[in-house]
Amino acid sequence: MQTFHIQEEFLKNLTHTEAHSRFSFQEYPGTLYHNDYDFQELLPLLYSSKNLLVTSPFSYELQNLNAYCLILTTKGSGKLLYQNHEYELTANTFAFIDCLNPHKLICSHPTWEYTIFFVSRPVTDYYYSKLCDDSCVFKLTSYSNFLPLWEQLRKEDANDYTHALIRAKLLVQLYTELFLLRSLEASDSYHIPTYLSDMKKSFDTAYYEPFSLDELARKYQISKYRLCREFSQYFQETPLQYINQVRIEKAKELLLSTDDKIGVIGQRVGIDNTNHFIRLFKDKTGVTPLYFRKATPIL
Repeated sequence: MQTFHIQEEFLKNLTHTEAHSRFSFQEYPGTLYHNDYDFQELLPLLYSSKNLLVTSPFSYELQNLNAYCLILTTKGSGKLLYQNHEYELTANTFAFIDCLNPHKLICSHPTWEYTIFFVSRPVTDYYYSKLCDDSCVFKLTSYSNFLPLWEQLRKEDANDYTHALIRAKLLVQLYTELFLLRSLEASDSYHIPTYLSDMKKSFDTAYYEPFSLDELARKYQISKYRLCREFSQYFQETPLQYINQVRIEKAKELLLSTDDKIGVIGQRVGIDNTNHFIRLFKDKTGVTPLYFRKATPIL
């Protein structure tokens, strides 16, 4: 095993830069992660991550860096010049770049806010070859799970073996979401019915509310059997599985950020029966809420 020094390699392979004097490319790769783990040939490793808010003028050219670059724009816009194409990177646009190839990033708006990850080649090589034959840019949609996964990956910044594994798992999930997105783009199922998008949004934002299939069927005037079938078709889970997963993820956050009792946290995420909450939490995570709270380090 050998550590890949992303910061040194990034600076060595820059061919041109432009930025205000207050901006330092020495800090550009951002938070650096250990990458000399025994699974580095089997799983993708996150070398570094950084959230940036840059102002024009800003640009750099890079090539021959033995890594991939993942970029998600949140505000403003930038441009990517890559493989004889010019891409506009606007809000919720994701770019997947092989850094061995020459490419240039430019701030084309007064400001450009984005997150950038540098990722190892093993495993990622395969996904890139399958996903980026025609284009390396993806326009993300509100019903995709990509954005929540990206945000979770952005927060996983502890430098130890366990969190390196968590980051590897999240990267594989991100790549899988991109596979799904490409598949939907190529089929008639890309345009998700409005009622399904609305239902998913309700689950994501009002997860603490009681939901029943009968009430949802009445609200959208669709049979609950069709509702379950079509929701599963687009989101790969039944409505109940999806809302429970959202509730458990929110419960994890509350377990680590509050001192609330287990029963209170269950109620806050929409599960009033404490025993049911504990069983569901253990089914989804493999541990009880109390064990999760005691064993998980607060990042």
